[in-house]
Amino acid sequence: MITEKMKDVSPIYSAWIGKSVVLLVDLRRCHVPLPCSIVGESVADLRILITPGWEMDVRKELILAVEENIALRDNEIAGYSAQVN
Repeated sequence: MITEKMKDVSPIYSAWIGKSVVLLVDLRRCHVPLPCSIVGESVADLRILITPGWEMDVRKELILAVEENIALRDNEIAGYSAQVN
């Protein structure tokens, strides 16, 4: 991200940075759920992490909704408790 551009950012997605989320993205009139983690924000784009080592930018104008990824959180918790037992 370019530092100069970050000064003009309206931090719409800042509360979601670093969290596991599902973005509902509009791709050619199809609403596609995109599980990811938000790692950065610029004026026009979100930088997301799809899998470790694979990041991409998504235009904010294509994002219809953001939700916390509860399913992943439940799996992480279940995986953790399985290791403890």
